[in-house]
Amino acid sequence: MNLRPLLIGLVVTPLLSGCGDTPPERMKAGDELYEYYCRNCHENKGLGPYLEQFPAGPDAPATYEIVLMIKHGYDLGHKGMPSFPQLSDEQADAVADFIHTRRPRAPQAN
Repeated sequence: MNLRPLLIGLVVTPLLSGCGDTPPERMKAGDELYEYYCRNCHENKGLGPYLEQFPAGPDAPATYEIVLMIKHGYDLGHKGMPSFPQLSDEQADAVADFIHTRRPRAPQAN
């Protein structure tokens, strides 16, 4: 019995199955990084998958504060959020920009 085709299949199949997936360290887009690192936890912890319950108006964190939360664990009263020091500064900025554009805005006064 020739085991060579079976062995080749066992080695090559796992390699090919991940060909379309971008490893997280190579991701650059804020939405892609948010999906990978953030969405599941935010969905399960009550902020909503896309931070629908995130503060708006004067209480809303600035983009740089979001970066501090992501990279360094600066909690802004949001206890229990892990930090992600493995993200590059550019990746953290991309996630913060994505969050900043997705979060609700305070109603405009007429």
